[in-house]
Amino acid sequence: MIAALSNPAVVAYAAAFLVSGVICLLLIPRARRFEDSEVRAGLVWLLATTGAWGLLKTAFFLVPVPLREPTYILGLVIGFTTVWAWLYFCSAYTARRFHRNQTLRRIGAGVFLLVVSLKLTNPIHGLYFTTSETTASFQYLAVEHGVLHWSATGLSYVLAAIGLFMIFELYVRSEYDTRPLGILTVLLGLPVVFDIVAIATPRLINFIYAPIGVAIFAVGVLLVFQERLLAVRTALPGSAASIYLDGDRRITDVSDEVVKLFPGIERAIGDPLSEALPEATPHLEAEGSIFELSKNDDMRYYLVETNPVGLADSEAQVLSFTDVTRLEKKRRQLHRRERELDTQNELYRAVLAASFDFVYRMDPDGRLTFVSPSVEDALGYEPEALVGDRADRLTPTNEASDQAHRYLDDVLDGESLQIQDFQLEHHDGKRVYADIRVVPIYEPGISEEERTAETIVGAQGMVRETMERHRRESLISVINRVLRHNVRNKLTIINGYAGRLSNDLDGKAATNADQIVDTADSLIELTESAREIAQVRSESYKLESHNVVPILDGVVTEIEEQYPNASISVDTPESAVAQTLPKIETAFVELLDNAAKHSGESPSIDLEVAVGTEWVTVTIADDGPGLPENERQALSVGTEEPLAHGSGLGLWLIYWVVTTLDGDIEVLEADQGTTVTINLPKSDL
Repeated sequence: MIAALSNPAVVAYAAAFLVSGVICLLLIPRARRFEDSEVRAGLVWLLATTGAWGLLKTAFFLVPVPLREPTYILGLVIGFTTVWAWLYFCSAYTARRFHRNQTLRRIGAGVFLLVVSLKLTNPIHGLYFTTSETTASFQYLAVEHGVLHWSATGLSYVLAAIGLFMIFELYVRSEYDTRPLGILTVLLGLPVVFDIVAIATPRLINFIYAPIGVAIFAVGVLLVFQERLLAVRTALPGSAASIYLDGDRRITDVSDEVVKLFPGIERAIGDPLSEALPEATPHLEAEGSIFELSKNDDMRYYLVETNPVGLADSEAQVLSFTDVTRLEKKRRQLHRRERELDTQNELYRAVLAASFDFVYRMDPDGRLTFVSPSVEDALGYEPEALVGDRADRLTPTNEASDQAHRYLDDVLDGESLQIQDFQLEHHDGKRVYADIRVVPIYEPGISEEERTAETIVGAQGMVRETMERHRRESLISVINRVLRHNVRNKLTIINGYAGRLSNDLDGKAATNADQIVDTADSLIELTESAREIAQVRSESYKLESHNVVPILDGVVTEIEEQYPNASISVDTPESAVAQTLPKIETAFVELLDNAAKHSGESPSIDLEVAVGTEWVTVTIADDGPGLPENERQALSVGTEEPLAHGSGLGLWLIYWVVTTLDGDIEVLEADQGTTVTINLPKSDL
């Protein structure tokens, strides 16, 4: 060893590799301060293997001759390891995923083990290198490399070049000033030149000088340009525009994209951000805030983010502006829409409050999920006490509960229900009658065309208390029923006595008795019309598809039998299907009977049916004297002026039948006779 140190050339070579190895090892703590765990691992691994390689190369010159060959072999193994550490670092630093790819890792491990085994077994086969003493430049153990060495070295150079390509591609794509880093990276590969020169001339020993290049690269990126090394990764084109700040928040560099946003900012390098761009300064402390910028009368929005450059103790940071105009405008539009919906919901709630006493929602199991606060005024319950309970808690009897379940089944099948005078129970035990409208609730986002029973998630009900109406109609119903019964019975008695008098008397007395019989018959007919009107008003109904042509044919036959002198002209299509019910026959009978009865001894009646796009129209025209105005009003709008009463309830019966079946009726103007049209909704079938 002393003899070796006496040779200046040996000292120079040993010192170069010793310094490079020690530098790499001393910089490991610096590299461990990188925040990115993968970049940190790759760089630490590179420095550790290169440092060990440099020390082994130093030892090669200093250890006794018998130990030099094993030292050289161990150095070859460690040197080959640096290649894989370099690739790992390059992949992680350039944000690629090669170092995570399990297939590539397995292939790399296989190649590494194969090459290392060839290196370690060289004393057996001697195909990797041979050694001999030489004094070409100075006395040392010369190494003659064989074909396996050059194959492994070629592979190492190819792999190292791949890493360099990844690094330089990042430099090219980056908008940051990468010239200093580019120079350092070139110096990293400079020892390859020495390797080539050593092959061509004996002036340099053939010894692979890579540790020296790694040491130069490590000093540059870890001691001089460490912040720039990591800032480069955040300055790719197409990403956020960036401003780079030092620990004092002075601008150290800017990207091309940020210059487009803030023209002239490149002249502010070295100035504090608060002076160069005061409007952006507040965003340094407001993480994820939105920066508004008006350009050419167009408002643009940018997400502002601050990130440390990368070292754990570094105060330098990158201020990034990401264009989120489309998303921000959409967000603001949605926000405005939400405010509009809130306003509409308030209006909706106000309308509901004005139209209904309370509103509720329930799930498919019949459990209440929402009850409006107004339920307390209507039924005496606090809404919170009802939520979670079954809706049938509000029903007073088992029959009402069963009916509520049947209604819910109908709604879950997709029906909307109008329920009249349904019994509910007040908190104090009293029964309350109410009209309830219940509609299905569908899954959000389901279009009307896609709605099915499977997409129903609940039901909403709107309740209006009808106690006063129920009491009034109950009273009317009782009075109506009692009067009809008593009047009919009394009239039947009067009719019987008047008939006997007509048979027993002669002359004017008999005529008066006949008049009593006719009047009694009219009053009995009036009570029957009143009964039918009450029945029509009390019935609930669901319209169905019916062909009105056979219904009219049956009515015409009935009227012709009752009035043999009547001439009825019929003009109908083969089919006229309307949304109605069979009781529409009552209206047809009343109209044709009225026409035949009041149009003279030989009445002429025209019956016509027409099918339009929306309606089925039935027109009945007679040649009688026409309807008085008060009876026209009763038939058209169901009203009667005081002191102008009609002759009977038949016209009101027609009106109530037609209108309760969603139809309308009209008395047309005519020079002679009466023309009445009935419009019924056309069926889609």
